[in-house]
Amino acid sequence: MWKGNIGTVLLLGLAACASDARWKQFEQTESALMKAREFAFIDCSGNDECAQRWIRTRQYIARHSATRIRRADDANIETGRPLEAGVVYLWATRTPVGPDGERAHIRLKGMCKGMYGMDGGPGLLYAQCAEQIRSIEMNFRSFVLAPNEGPADDAA
Repeated sequence: MWKGNIGTVLLLGLAACASDARWKQFEQTESALMKAREFAFIDCSGNDECAQRWIRTRQYIARHSATRIRRADDANIETGRPLEAGVVYLWATRTPVGPDGERAHIRLKGMCKGMYGMDGGPGLLYAQCAEQIRSIEMNFRSFVLAPNEGPADDAA
């Protein structure tokens, strides 16, 4: 009988260690995602520059979202939510700055169904989703700021 209790205690101890390791990994990955979000943000100045960067943002979203663009105007670009979990979809905002409206902030945000659990912690597909989002957000700025190469890829 005593041996069974030791086994139970060992199992509980292993589960606690695994849970602690999972939460530690989650915290590290969340930190990396926060850094990536800093790269998913650009400013523009002047109507021409802002219009060109917004067009490039739309192209980037069309290329990197698993779902099609369902809404796009001068302030928002939004792709549809996927039916299946583990699929990244994107959203961008263009927010005017200052009274003259000549400057704006453009921000990209990646989302993924199944990334977070009901407790706010990592969901079953957290690692897969986080890596996809991190990559997309980290590469956003360089794409938008690069010279336009070739025909537009507007798969909206």
